[in-house]
Amino acid sequence: MIGPFVIVLLASTVVIVAVTLALIAYTKRRRAWLVERGNAMAQYGWYPAPPNPWLQEVAARLYAKGRAHEMFAGDFRGRGLCVLEYMYTTSNGKSSQTHHVNLIALNLPAALPPLTVSRDSTLKRAFGNDIELESQAFNDTFQIDCADPRYASAVLHPQLMEWMLLNPALEWQLAGNALVSWAYGQFTVPDVLARLEAMTGVIDHIPPFVLRDYGAPL
Repeated sequence: MIGPFVIVLLASTVVIVAVTLALIAYTKRRRAWLVERGNAMAQYGWYPAPPNPWLQEVAARLYAKGRAHEMFAGDFRGRGLCVLEYMYTTSNGKSSQTHHVNLIALNLPAALPPLTVSRDSTLKRAFGNDIELESQAFNDTFQIDCADPRYASAVLHPQLMEWMLLNPALEWQLAGNALVSWAYGQFTVPDVLARLEAMTGVIDHIPPFVLRDYGAPL
């Protein structure tokens, strides 16, 4: 007759083996997915590159201090780009959770002062320092963080606000000589392409006088 101890031991062994096999299978699937994603990125001329320290600092300011997982570099319609996958961990004291986010940086023709456009929320309204523009639809959808309201208004003219309302999921900031956008989750090639289209529209809508009056030569 098999005793209770043996039954518990066998059950524990089965559970450990099942978890181990599941982990191995997950690791294999993830490696295959990363290889497939890398091949898809290569079709557009985007290649693996060492994580950009500056872009990691941007990610840490937007989310929390963490670490880079993978980065690709290249260009999109003549503009240099970086696509960074970033991870950070949060804890409530009892458990922790790892978050995956991704950032895309697209080069600007000049280095511009900081300006951030993010999706609006009740929390941001309560604790943020929002700038109101002439479009109420834009004000209801986005929050603007900028030290210079006149500069923000010059960048976010009616045509650019209209473009943003057509791309309400896009959050971005002008950070030196790059336009940076961000999103939760691991990036996919279709998502990168869609965001690059939206980001290109933002850059193309920046008036020449903004680049001249506020920009610094690269």
